[in-house]
Amino acid sequence: MVVLGGVVRSFGDSVLVVSREPVPIGAKVYSEKGEVGHVSDVFGPKDEVYVLVRLEPGREPGRRLYVVLPSRKRDVGGASRKARS
Repeated sequence: MVVLGGVVRSFGDSVLVVSREPVPIGAKVYSEKGEVGHVSDVFGPKDEVYVLVRLEPGREPGRRLYVVLPSRKRDVGGASRKARS
């Protein structure tokens, strides 16, 4: 789990967060109290990305939000894997 960023604006059922890096749309978003919603849009310049988080009904976002980034799949064996004959 990594820090997504701080909430800069609320829009009813969504909040705008400034992040240091882009995150995948659909990623689950958490506060200190648990899951609060998901990433619904990502836009802005590369060095200061804006992330729109759609909140689950009745959830309060808090000041700082977190996201679990998907792990990158590694090629087991990589280039050292020998071709089978």
